[in-house]
Amino acid sequence: MIRRLIQQRPGRMTMWLVMGNVLVVAALVAMTTFSLRSHLQSEEARARDTADNLAQSLSVEVSAELRNADNALSTIALRFHSARASKDHEESLVRIIEEQRSLLPQVASLRITDIYGNVIAGFSKDEKAHNVADRPYFSQAMMSADMVISEPLQGRTTGAWSIVLARRLMNHDGQFAGVVYAAVNSQHFVNRFSQLALGRSGAVSLRTDGLNLIARYSASEPGSTRGFGARNLSQELLKNLAKNAQHGVYLTRVALDNVERVTAYRHIAGYPVTVFTGMSSEDYLVSWWRQVWQQSMLAALVALAVACCSWLIHWHLRGEHRSRQALAQLAQEQEVMLQNYLIGMVRVRGGRAAWCNPALERMFGYEAGELRERDSRLLYLSDEDHLRVVKEGSAAIRGGDPYRTQLRMRRKDGSAFWVDVSGSVLSDSESLWMLVDIDSLKMSEEVAQQQATRDALTNLPNRRVLEDRLGDAIQASRRTGEGYALCYLDLDGFKPVNDQHGHEAGDEVLKQVGQRLQDLVRSKDVVARMGGDEFAILLPGVNRVADAEQLLQRVLFSIQRRIQLDSGETVSVNASIGAVIGTGADIGRDVLRAADEAMYTVKRKGKGRISVITQPHLRPVPETVSEAWAAAA
Repeated sequence: MIRRLIQQRPGRMTMWLVMGNVLVVAALVAMTTFSLRSHLQSEEARARDTADNLAQSLSVEVSAELRNADNALSTIALRFHSARASKDHEESLVRIIEEQRSLLPQVASLRITDIYGNVIAGFSKDEKAHNVADRPYFSQAMMSADMVISEPLQGRTTGAWSIVLARRLMNHDGQFAGVVYAAVNSQHFVNRFSQLALGRSGAVSLRTDGLNLIARYSASEPGSTRGFGARNLSQELLKNLAKNAQHGVYLTRVALDNVERVTAYRHIAGYPVTVFTGMSSEDYLVSWWRQVWQQSMLAALVALAVACCSWLIHWHLRGEHRSRQALAQLAQEQEVMLQNYLIGMVRVRGGRAAWCNPALERMFGYEAGELRERDSRLLYLSDEDHLRVVKEGSAAIRGGDPYRTQLRMRRKDGSAFWVDVSGSVLSDSESLWMLVDIDSLKMSEEVAQQQATRDALTNLPNRRVLEDRLGDAIQASRRTGEGYALCYLDLDGFKPVNDQHGHEAGDEVLKQVGQRLQDLVRSKDVVARMGGDEFAILLPGVNRVADAEQLLQRVLFSIQRRIQLDSGETVSVNASIGAVIGTGADIGRDVLRAADEAMYTVKRKGKGRISVITQPHLRPVPETVSEAWAAAA
């Protein structure tokens, strides 16, 4: 046929060569563009996940610091009345402050004022303040029963930026008696953020609910305090906050320094503060730009190679001898492609392998020529898989469409592995199939899924899984009317184990506690590790306090059993448990916050306690509280 074209219509052959070159170049451009776009999307997705994970981690740390300060201020407020009633009340107040400041290394000052805002006792690393009645946080704390967090403000003497955490004090008769407040310098957060790996232009910031900047660290401007106390915000940030004020990820140029970043934000539960983490496009696209250069060069070289081959073929059209050389070269190139080491190929005729390349034999563990004329179902794990591929593949390729699927196939030794299978028709009785070993890719996907949903230490579900299952429980409750229980558990006595026996012993305690919890619950229940020594248990279908109490008593008894370490020593821990009985009218984040608050309420009242509360729709109503002590059990 080629000889006839050469002899009769050489001009037409040249035209087909030109068209073929154009199609090849177009295909190369399309493939390169698709590959680069996919890689870009992958890099952006990776940067979004990195920024979101960092924001989540930082929100947990900042929440812990704020909660620690909140607990300290609450302790001072609870002990204030007894201290004022003592003869040496000034010394008593100073002792209370001294006791609490040792627990708050992040606090720059800790003071108590009277009802007029005059400082009557306190500790400060800066000059002593005399009166704070003109500060907004003073009047806010006076009117609030909870701790208030101020907008960023500058010190009157040092000019340093900080936020103030304040709580009101009450007399024995319930009258306002002053304010206890702690100041946390913005530099404390900057120092913490500077320890993170942010690349060359990454940034981390902390803002109040009013979106005023508390602290910011930028890897490209490590010492800058630009924008502190102000609202320099991009429109993209405002748009995302309007959609979801709790968390989100977006790409935009940051208003403060005009650097394009993928920014993730997480609102800190229970406090008017949001963490923002940004990964610079310049950093996470380094690999992509390298791919652009490499793939562009490769595509150019391939296009050049194809053009050269076409020129050679055109040159050989001038003589029959040169044409034969060109055909021989083309046949050799095809042979190289067929005998490649990566893609297995098999030509199937009548359900049997008429030919296969070495890559296919090596992929399935057969010797050379061992698969020839063998039934193709030998490579499938089941007859169902074989029939499905034959039926679907035949219908597709005979209709002129390519066929492609992914399934597990069988090696000669019986082991299963993932294969990408695609086929095309050769004639009415023959088809060509290409197979690629993707087992490693599938395994890496499974590992990535495991890492995204499981706690690395205990192998329990993580917070993300718990929140998803909580949403399922709420939806199920709306459909069936059955309730559910969410329990938060915090270990008592865990820190001494770490201090006395080391962190490896602490890890062993966490793993054994997690296994004990998992052994106690039903198959439909969820035990999750929330971080540190905190766990959570979700119990679908629980309507009564007594049912939750019964399980939690078993949980408490199980945790109290002594734990044998790998070293042979035994240790013991206790637990404080707070639980909420919820309904389908609840909102997930409110249930999480209520369970967390119930647990910390128990912890403040005493160790080794259980508290189960019912809060219909999580609105303030008369509580039904059941408390149990370990000793009582």
